[in-house]
Amino acid sequence: MKRRALQALSTNLASRQPSAGRQASLRTWLYEPIGDDGECINSSHTVIGTPILRVNALKVNSAILAAKSPFFLKLFSNGMKESDDKQATLKIADSEEKAFMELLRFMYSGKLTPTTEPTLLVDILMVADKFEVISCMKLCGQRLIGLPMTLESAVLCLDLPSSIPVPAALTEAAKKFLAERYKQFLSSEFQDELMRVPLPGIMAILSSNQPGIASQEDVYDFVLRWADSRYPNSEERRKILSSCLLPLAPQVCSKTNAIQIDQPSCIVDFTLKHEQCARLFPSGSIRSPPFHCAGHGFFLSVHCMMEHFVLLIQKLEHNVPVTEAIDYKIEFKKKPSLEFVTKYMQTATTGSKETIGCKAPWSKFIDGPWFIDGKFHLRVHINRAVVVR
Repeated sequence: MKRRALQALSTNLASRQPSAGRQASLRTWLYEPIGDDGECINSSHTVIGTPILRVNALKVNSAILAAKSPFFLKLFSNGMKESDDKQATLKIADSEEKAFMELLRFMYSGKLTPTTEPTLLVDILMVADKFEVISCMKLCGQRLIGLPMTLESAVLCLDLPSSIPVPAALTEAAKKFLAERYKQFLSSEFQDELMRVPLPGIMAILSSNQPGIASQEDVYDFVLRWADSRYPNSEERRKILSSCLLPLAPQVCSKTNAIQIDQPSCIVDFTLKHEQCARLFPSGSIRSPPFHCAGHGFFLSVHCMMEHFVLLIQKLEHNVPVTEAIDYKIEFKKKPSLEFVTKYMQTATTGSKETIGCKAPWSKFIDGPWFIDGKFHLRVHINRAVVVR
């Protein structure tokens, strides 16, 4: 069916050419992507690591395509002259085929096939960007603005590559839709859905709904879980959290910055100032930015609870697919030796509901030998132990 459709389109395009002298042959190699390491077609028309599905030859008007696209202008004016091949060759992914054929129709007619599918319009928009057909990109943007906004279209529009110019009205409509949809974004019914929302959408949700949130702690927990899900690279995740997300929650941000972190591997050092700890009395708390050890995400929280100093290590993950044992150790630096001493050790499974941490009477902590030059130094060791069968 696809082959007959392509042949019909080829005949249609060729019949609309004003002169035979402008006719050219455009050959499309359709392939199935394997990944980022897939190779392009080489001079002998073979593919290394990327399987060819089929090759299609279309008769096109080079003048029409060159007039609409700098890409095709260069292809027909330079590429064919510098090659012994009498056909211009394009390599497109199999998933791009439908959008590419729609792009060719647009370049001949100046019109897009009527559709209410935002996915198809976004696909055409991306192909038009790839082949530098600016007029088609503008029309796709206008069509998308005219469609009723849905979760699918909002996510698609906000998750486009930064190189593609998206109309400001479309971006604002998508952000407004998401902010309105997720007024109660901390509700459990939205948690799985929100993990698929891209960064601009999450920022719009937080910016719009933050004043109405009762618990800053819950917002912070959500932000950590979302960042952990979307950004597996720790450096990228830390940058996104510090520059984009945490500034949207000022109260949480001020708490987070109170703890300085050094993370060489699975030994994490924390430093708190005496005045910061003193302000926790009688019922305050501080939380650290997220950190990753032994294949899991964690954060540290320090509390003053019922006149006790409480230190907790908590996991980011709510659902851990593999249950395994983790060794925890907490050390405090002490005067006068200025060496770390072990205050807590435990082995627990990642799926355990048990709280990991230690506590001490508040007065013994705040007035004890743990502050050196006005700073409290603690060290956390987290290591993977034996897998629990």
